[in-house]
Amino acid sequence: MQKSDIAIPPKDLNMLQSVLDAWCTQQRILRKDATAEAKILINEYKRGTRSQIALIDALINSTTH
Repeated sequence: MQKSDIAIPPKDLNMLQSVLDAWCTQQRILRKDATAEAKILINEYKRGTRSQIALIDALINSTTH
């Protein structure tokens, strides 16, 4: 199995969803329109990021660069 094919355990998936939901609420965007943000979160997760704060930081950095 390649690193890009890792399965996300339900607990971690819930955490990623809550980070995305919080981001969407703060940015006033619909979750269905947050595809790019979801990809950022998944990529960060695959890189080993498991902290909600670090995931939010990744979203912030992606929108400021």
